[in-house]
Amino acid sequence: MNLFKKAKLKMYQVVNNFLVKNSEAVNLLPNLAIYQTRLDENIAKIMKAEANESNNTTGLSDYKQETKEDLVVAAFEVSSRLSSYARQNNRPELLKNTYYTESKLRYNSDSYLRGNTRKLYDIAETHLEELATFGITAETQVVYLGKIEAFENAVPLKRDSITAQVRQTNETEQLFRDTDGVLKQIDNLMEIVRNSNANLYVGYVDARKVIEVGTESLAVNGKVFDAVSLEAISGVEIELMLLPLNGHAPVQKKSAGKGGFRIKSLQPGIYQVKAGKYGYTEKLLDIVVNSGETTDLTIALTKN
Repeated sequence: MNLFKKAKLKMYQVVNNFLVKNSEAVNLLPNLAIYQTRLDENIAKIMKAEANESNNTTGLSDYKQETKEDLVVAAFEVSSRLSSYARQNNRPELLKNTYYTESKLRYNSDSYLRGNTRKLYDIAETHLEELATFGITAETQVVYLGKIEAFENAVPLKRDSITAQVRQTNETEQLFRDTDGVLKQIDNLMEIVRNSNANLYVGYVDARKVIEVGTESLAVNGKVFDAVSLEAISGVEIELMLLPLNGHAPVQKKSAGKGGFRIKSLQPGIYQVKAGKYGYTEKLLDIVVNSGETTDLTIALTKN
């Protein structure tokens, strides 16, 4: 829940408290007691949704990142041993299919990591007898496969959690719309006492003010660099699209002088990120944005 929504919730509570405190006077207004009950019920539902929203992805981001880092380290080790075997035996085609830099494994998309770590596993299985002297055995393969499967299992866990969070966010949005409608009905009723009970009316108007403090939290903190030189790249066009692609307007940014870019106020969910600049191969990857968290995004571009 963003800061504006929290400020609105606070306003709902202040209004509700005002109506309860002045119940003797306001309950004389037709149907106001019914609207006040709906207001009170909606406040409770929104507060429950806020608690669920903050707990939905607790620990899952860290778990996925841990399994990814474990897999990157293990895959780089397997790649290094397979590459060494290929060089020693003058197998250029095998070398081409097994050599990966650690940064390439770490900074590419989840699907890239899954596919290529599986590829390394399958290649190692094919040459297992010959690889024993290079440190790849049936036992090390079991450990490596375990790390692949742990990461593969973590990705849908995270995605399912985000899907649930997006659904909860949509339900909360509907609660806010409904509560705003209730307050409009109360606004109309309070107009009745505008002249006859000015103090009550002014007190209500004051309670209805939304006081927003602070600024929006940072949703994405990103940086773009050259995959070979590791130098920052400025002027990269970056576009984020909420998945599934069903008509949402894209969020567009351009990397600054040191390759950095920052995005605020994104709806929680899974986003497709597209980054491109003339002279570089366009990059596509998916990221997850959680409510109240900053997603760190590093994009490595390769020259054409």
